[in-house]
Amino acid sequence: MERKIDKKMFRSVIIYGIGQYYKTIKSELFAQIKPDYLCDRKWDTDAPESFDGIPVISRENLYKLENSLVIISGGAPWTNESIRSDMAHIPGATVVHADEIIGRQVNITGKMLKKMENKGYYEDFWGNRVEFDSTVPDTVSIIFRGRDNRMVIGSHVTAGSLTVGFGNGGVCVIGDRAEIMEAYIAVSGAKVMIGKDSLISTMVQIRNHDGHHMFDLETKKRINHPADVIIGDHVWIGYRAIILAGARIGAGSVIGAGAVTSGQFGGNLVIAGCPARVIRTGVCWSRDDTDYFNHESLDACMPQEAEMKAFLFDEFPPIC
Repeated sequence: MERKIDKKMFRSVIIYGIGQYYKTIKSELFAQIKPDYLCDRKWDTDAPESFDGIPVISRENLYKLENSLVIISGGAPWTNESIRSDMAHIPGATVVHADEIIGRQVNITGKMLKKMENKGYYEDFWGNRVEFDSTVPDTVSIIFRGRDNRMVIGSHVTAGSLTVGFGNGGVCVIGDRAEIMEAYIAVSGAKVMIGKDSLISTMVQIRNHDGHHMFDLETKKRINHPADVIIGDHVWIGYRAIILAGARIGAGSVIGAGAVTSGQFGGNLVIAGCPARVIRTGVCWSRDDTDYFNHESLDACMPQEAEMKAFLFDEFPPIC
């Protein structure tokens, strides 16, 4: 998955972002292409003349270069997008991420998967695998930044915007008929299981790890390991909810807008707040849209929704 770059196509090659991630991938990157300059916003003032034996260029002077190749070596996806936007006004610049050159990051979209639908799965050299069928939505974006990950997308899943970012050794399963408006799922070292027939609103985050390490000062031991997130069948997750490592949400429950939780809850509950707590028990919900329907009883809902009172779904999806 390495992206071959012909340095002769550019007047200059710049690596942007000289932090911890740069130190991690430097040897692999330099084996592919040698930069002419290094640049980082921390050097906007008091910049050294060189770093690692390579000349340092300020951002002000970087913006004046023409026909240059800018290689981003940042680790966080949102930071990288900000840098890409920042570099967009450089005349004739080509902006890529270092992972695209060394083959460390692999981006897979629903459209790409559909071209493999006869096969029903995607696999790469690094042990990452995606399982899907012909109903996979075009709007799925899967980012593999590491190895030995597994993604399973159920049948007839719909998504306005779904991004799943993997580190190493993660598993993410999205059940049949799940409907996702807009969500980011971060998976590494543990599982994220989303049950069938779930409804996920906009700007929702589901994370089975914190993204950074935390340690106890006295013991110096890590205190925030990845942990499975298990979301049962027919769970409705509201606007801007954040589901964190260790959370378990039982079937038929509702997570309120803006709720933040890593807690464990049973089924048919309304859970809201920060930190989230149970505010009502013994409920079920209907997918019928209140813009068009005004039902006063469960029996008036669509037949498949009315059946929810019979608790036809599993409390939690099976952990694969």
